[in-house]
Amino acid sequence: MTTRIFKDYEALCQAVADQIIAYVQRKPTAMVCLASGHTPVGVFGCLKKVVDAGAVDLSRCTFLSLDEWLGIDPSDPGSCLSMLQRDCFQPLQISENQIEFFKVHASDLPRECDRMNVLIERNGGLDIMLVGVGTNGHIGMNEPGTSFDSVAHLSTLTEETKAVGQKYFEQTTALSQGITLGLKHLREAKLPIVMASGAKKSEILGKALNGVATEAIPVSVVHLIPQAWVMVDEEAASLIRS
Repeated sequence: MTTRIFKDYEALCQAVADQIIAYVQRKPTAMVCLASGHTPVGVFGCLKKVVDAGAVDLSRCTFLSLDEWLGIDPSDPGSCLSMLQRDCFQPLQISENQIEFFKVHASDLPRECDRMNVLIERNGGLDIMLVGVGTNGHIGMNEPGTSFDSVAHLSTLTEETKAVGQKYFEQTTALSQGITLGLKHLREAKLPIVMASGAKKSEILGKALNGVATEAIPVSVVHLIPQAWVMVDEEAASLIRS
């Protein structure tokens, strides 16, 4: 893996966006997996400036949503898909036929996982996978203890994830399970980017990056991914040993 530390969130977002832009310029038909939430919003803003300037064309890319809450309607403003629509797909003018996401109302959710796995496999793996890091080290809804060989699957959320997830909803919302792409997808992506910002992420990043790969800390999987980029700001990196 390659680790890069940036002065602040703005510089971090620009650097992540530059990575994505350079890849898409080389491969305009890239399959791109994106995390929702607060961390990547600045990246989407940087991408919008470049798209508006005509310097990169995203119209031939396929975009995958990383994960979704189960039991939450996708139209809820706190759903992962709604966040991506609001923060990324609409501003970047991504058409509906370019977007793939978990159908949480499907009658057979394991089959829905298989559908996403096959989609990625037929592409030869993801081209770009941009993920954040939870305070317990989770990536997507791959909670501590998830196999490093996991593909799309149903996940039982930890109490920490349930509590932190409330920030996305206007009122207290019952969260218990999720559906998510797996850590194997990150391992096999051509350009896997793990992004983190802020002092709240420093403790888990210190544990993950100063130690060895352990399924108890999902983000530590980056030790097993030579092509991975870990991109963080100075606050998030404060406990990472050089």
